[in-house]
Amino acid sequence: MLDDVREGRIGAVVAWDLDRLHRRPIELEAFMALADDKRLALATVSGDIDLATAQGRLMARLKGSVAAHEIEHKRARQLRAAQQKAEAGRPQWRRAFGYLDDTHQPDPATAPLVREAYAAVLAGGSISDIARAWNGTGVHGLNGRPWSASTVSLFLRAPRNAGLRDHRGEIVGKGTWPGLVDEQTWRSAQAVLNAPGRAPGRKSVRKHLLTGVLQCGKPGCGGYLSGQWVMQAHKDAPRSHSITYACKTCRRCSVRAEHVEPLIYKVVAGRLARADAVDLLKAEVHDAAEAEALRVERLALLVRLDEIADERADGLLTGQQAQRATARITDKLEAIERRQQDTERLRVFDGLPLGKPEVVEAITELSPDRLRAVIDVLVEFVVAPVGKGGHVFHPERVAVNWR
Repeated sequence: MLDDVREGRIGAVVAWDLDRLHRRPIELEAFMALADDKRLALATVSGDIDLATAQGRLMARLKGSVAAHEIEHKRARQLRAAQQKAEAGRPQWRRAFGYLDDTHQPDPATAPLVREAYAAVLAGGSISDIARAWNGTGVHGLNGRPWSASTVSLFLRAPRNAGLRDHRGEIVGKGTWPGLVDEQTWRSAQAVLNAPGRAPGRKSVRKHLLTGVLQCGKPGCGGYLSGQWVMQAHKDAPRSHSITYACKTCRRCSVRAEHVEPLIYKVVAGRLARADAVDLLKAEVHDAAEAEALRVERLALLVRLDEIADERADGLLTGQQAQRATARITDKLEAIERRQQDTERLRVFDGLPLGKPEVVEAITELSPDRLRAVIDVLVEFVVAPVGKGGHVFHPERVAVNWR
C-alpha cells in the first residue's frame, strides 16, 4: 500500500480505525509525512481525520499513543499469564518425540528409546551413535526427517524430557506431565553433554576406532595417533588399502590397525574379566545430587580464578597474593576432578559384566565411542616409534599404563 501511495496510484486510505493502520507512533509519523507529501486523504469508520491540519495530526498522535499503550498493556498481561502458566507447571508444547500425540503421556514405542539414549550418554556413548541407532530403526522426529547429531543433542537437552517446566530459558519447577527420565538422570546427562571434553578436539567424534586414543611414544612429542587409509604393498600379492594410525605432530610414529586394534581389545577385555575388576566401581561419589554439586563447585572455582586474574590486573592483589590464591583454588580443582573421575567410572562401566568371562564379548560389541570412553578412564596406551626390523610388529611397542 505504501509503495502504491509513493507511486501515486492511491489517493486515499480507508481504515477501521487509526490503531488498525499503525500500532507504533514512529510508524504513524512516517505515514503522516508521506501523506503530506502526496496529499493523501485518510478516512476511518469513526470519522475522517485530516492529516493536513494541526488538529487532525494531534488526533492521530493521540490515537496512536493510546494504541501503543494498549499494546504494551496487552503484552504485559500475556507475559504475566505465561509466567503463571509456567509456575503452575502446565505444558507449553502440544506434541513431542517420546510422547503420544496431544496426550502428554509417554509413548510405549518411543519413550524407551529416549531412556536408552540418556543411558548411552551417561555410559560414554556419542550423540552420533544415538542418531544412527534411531535412524536405523526407522524412528524419526515429528517433522519426519532423519535425526542428526545436532537435533539429537538439542532434544536431549530439553527439560521437558525430565518432566520439568522451563520458561524463558530457566527451569521454574515440575511439570504436570510424566517425565521420560527422572530429573537426576537428566541433570547428569546435561553435565556430560556440556562437559569440555565433548567440544571439538581429541574427544570429539572420530572416524577410526583408536584415533586420539594411542599416544605417541617419541620423546618430546606427546601427540596422539590418528587413523588414515594408506596403500600397502605386498611382495607376492596385489596392493591393498588398510588403516594405519600415525602421529601428525612429529610424523615419526605409526602402527597398522590390524596389529594394534586386536591388542587393545585383548588388553581391555582381559583387565575387565579379572575377578578384581568389580573394584573399579568402588567410587567415593555414588549420589547423583552430590555429583551435580561437585560440578557446580568446580564452575564456581573456575569463575574465582578469572576474578583473581582481574583483581591482579587492577592492582587489587600483589603478585604473591594472586599466586597463593591461585594455588589454593588449583588444589581444590584437582580434588574435585579426582572425585568426578570416580563418578565418570561408574557411568562408563554401567551394564558391563565386570569380573566375568562374558565381559570379553560385551567389549567387542561396544560402539567405538563407548569403547573409547572405557579406555579413557581405564588405561593409557603409548606406542613407541618403529626401530630396527620395523616390518614386523612387536607387541612390546605398545606400553600399557593403567590409570
